[in-house]
Amino acid sequence: MRLLGAVFLVLTLAGFVFVAHGQTPPPEQKVFSDSIQHPVSLSPEVLKVLLASHPAKETFETLNDSEKHDPSQLFQAAEVHLSSSNEVDLVVIGLGPMRGAENRWFWVVRSANKNPQVILFSGGDSLEVTDKRTHGYKDIGVVWMSSLETETSVYQFDGTLYKTRTLNNFKIGTTPNP
Repeated sequence: MRLLGAVFLVLTLAGFVFVAHGQTPPPEQKVFSDSIQHPVSLSPEVLKVLLASHPAKETFETLNDSEKHDPSQLFQAAEVHLSSSNEVDLVVIGLGPMRGAENRWFWVVRSANKNPQVILFSGGDSLEVTDKRTHGYKDIGVVWMSSLETETSVYQFDGTLYKTRTLNNFKIGTTPNP
């Protein structure tokens, strides 16, 4: 009976090992709007650069003491890989007061684990990390919509920061120019 129990235990543990090795990390989120699929916590260094950036700095200064108590509650972040798989970058969504009246605020933070730097801020309804690259970094699209217009921006990395490369604005009820 003891032998049978030992064999069962070994087989069970072996099964756990095979299952653990067969697991793959969840796919990287590419489209962001209302929530993060696999949120990660923000380091004090990342919080510091976020709170020093526009418009977070201005917004944080207007908060009361209880809202300032835990600034990590003002943001939600996901890991992305903009340039290479061994470099951890973040897409950060503002929560509560860290958002616009009619849209979300998005920050893109480069080198989250080493020397974090905000390389893009944009307001919009959604942000998409694309597969197209400029200067080794993935291009980023942001869409903002109202009841009467849709604005689409494409940002490309210039070697230091993301800059707007194309901006399209479609207004409902107007005829586009040929």
